[in-house]
Amino acid sequence: MKRWTVFLVSLVIGFSGWTLADVVSVSVSSTQPDAAATTQPSNKFPTPAELMAKIKSAEKKDASGDDDDSPKVAYFDLSTPVMEKPADFNWFSQQETGLTLRVLVDRLEKARQDDDVKAVLLRLEEGTLNLSQAMELRDELTALRNGGKPVYVYADSFDTTSYIAACGASQICMLEGGEIMVPGIGFETMFAKGLLDKVGVKADFVQIGEYKGADEEFTRTGASDELKGELNKLADSLYGQIVSTIADSRKIPVDQVKSMVDDSLIPADEAKSSGLVDVLVDAGGMRDLLSSKLGAKISLVSDYGAEQKDNVDLSSPFAFFAMLAHKPAESDKPGIAVVYAEGVIVDGPSDSGLFSQTNNIGSDTMRDALRQAEKDSKIKAVVIRIDSPGGSALASEAMWQAARRVAKVKPVYISVGSMAASGGYYLASAGDYIFADPTAIVGSIGVVGGKFVFTDLFNKIGLSTESFIRGKNADLFSTSTEWDDQQRQQITRWMKKTYDQFTSRVMTTRKGKITDIDAVARGRIFSADQAKSHGMVDRIGGIQDTIAYAADQCSLKAGDYDVRVFPPAKTLSDLINASSDSDDDSSSRFNPHLAPSDAFGLLSLMDASTRSALGTELTELSLLQKMPVILASPVIFVVK
Repeated sequence: MKRWTVFLVSLVIGFSGWTLADVVSVSVSSTQPDAAATTQPSNKFPTPAELMAKIKSAEKKDASGDDDDSPKVAYFDLSTPVMEKPADFNWFSQQETGLTLRVLVDRLEKARQDDDVKAVLLRLEEGTLNLSQAMELRDELTALRNGGKPVYVYADSFDTTSYIAACGASQICMLEGGEIMVPGIGFETMFAKGLLDKVGVKADFVQIGEYKGADEEFTRTGASDELKGELNKLADSLYGQIVSTIADSRKIPVDQVKSMVDDSLIPADEAKSSGLVDVLVDAGGMRDLLSSKLGAKISLVSDYGAEQKDNVDLSSPFAFFAMLAHKPAESDKPGIAVVYAEGVIVDGPSDSGLFSQTNNIGSDTMRDALRQAEKDSKIKAVVIRIDSPGGSALASEAMWQAARRVAKVKPVYISVGSMAASGGYYLASAGDYIFADPTAIVGSIGVVGGKFVFTDLFNKIGLSTESFIRGKNADLFSTSTEWDDQQRQQITRWMKKTYDQFTSRVMTTRKGKITDIDAVARGRIFSADQAKSHGMVDRIGGIQDTIAYAADQCSLKAGDYDVRVFPPAKTLSDLINASSDSDDDSSSRFNPHLAPSDAFGLLSLMDASTRSALGTELTELSLLQKMPVILASPVIFVVK
């Protein structure tokens, strides 16, 4: 039993973030004799249950430290990246872990409707939001402010995305020594042909759609005129949205905002004098500032609207095992299913796991999630949230078919986050109605494929190959020979068939909305507004807008339905059961292996945006090793 106590105490310490000194302090204070006691003080170490009670009491005191009748301020600390999809793995329950955009917006909406909440405070950090998330958060903060709820945002310094989000606040607060850095929009593409030529590698590629450009990083030393035109058009659109958002929100002339962007870095004093921020204050002074604004000492609620975790008696090992197997009680309410499609599209199961650093969208995992949502009688509609540059053509088709199968039974709605490009838009076109975030990138309807030929490199390092083939095209995918004219024609026919299927799938659901598929295909890329004008999306809006629309179409009123993520997070119990159940469907198993792109932990050393971009590139290169045809965006977009 002592071993169990030590193990469980260690577990509590690990999950609570307490140090051993904290635990010793709790132990000492809980074993001191009271003034009237005549017996010697006990040296008994607290049980895990007693320790948990102490920790919860201390956390509650730290979170507020004020009287219950103090004005309540909902506090949200966004110092860690806001995720699109919840974690695939949760140690002990299927409750969502981590802060997702949908959960954050939902909690802010609760604060807007709660009369007990007198104000909302957000602390932002640079690099924790992408541009589409920032726009959605800005819209929600604007709704809070317009609804009469004061909103305060604080950051030591702001970058583009955090400042865009802050523009929805009633007051923007910043450290006196901080700065705002909004350098504008810039796309930087890298071309590797010169390097490949030096090492003796030939990129043998074919693309369908003159604007596609996804092969140009390997086949050219600079962008084609077609790709330049697409990227310039996109840069103009995103730049205009950033400038207009700041100008409209802060009531500053557009020319002044453009001048601020050209200056790039604005010190705190200049930011305040120009109206970009309202108050210069340090983080510790925010409580006093809010108290002065609300006229009384405030009570900060740091977990406002958060899902309550299950209480478990950790003094019992049996309770620990019960916690592993615990499933949340099923709700009797009807529901809206949310299925996330984030990352590169690949065949088979999704390659995200317990130790994975990157996400991708596995066709088997997506089909399994859609099948679960279809069979669940309480689910009245399905929302697919997409943030993908594309990937495997076969996997894209498999997921399109699965989504359309669900659409025969219950409506399917699409929410595009940062991107639905190439295979991502292939999947989006399976929806009955498409929403897109204002800064979303949409389109890239085209096909690219090819292989790398290493013959010259092998010659340089003294390697040679010899082939023994039967069949005219047995060496079609060989990395030792380029395609001959007949093989290139065959590959082109294959890719043209994939392209025709792609455009046909799009027009299955967008007929009457897209008037000319040729005008929006051929690899062209669009901002959300441009895509809407061409009929590629139906409405500009975020994931909450999509869910609300789905509920309205199903005659479900707010509060009368649940939002459920499919598939739910896997638990340690699920992992154990899956590994011991050889008859289980492999497509629904959790795969905790290390992703190829995480080799040696290299990606974990990079910032989130760089890690994601590099992971995407490596995954797409991995796809090309397996098949010569993919549906991929020409550029990986990152906004700092």
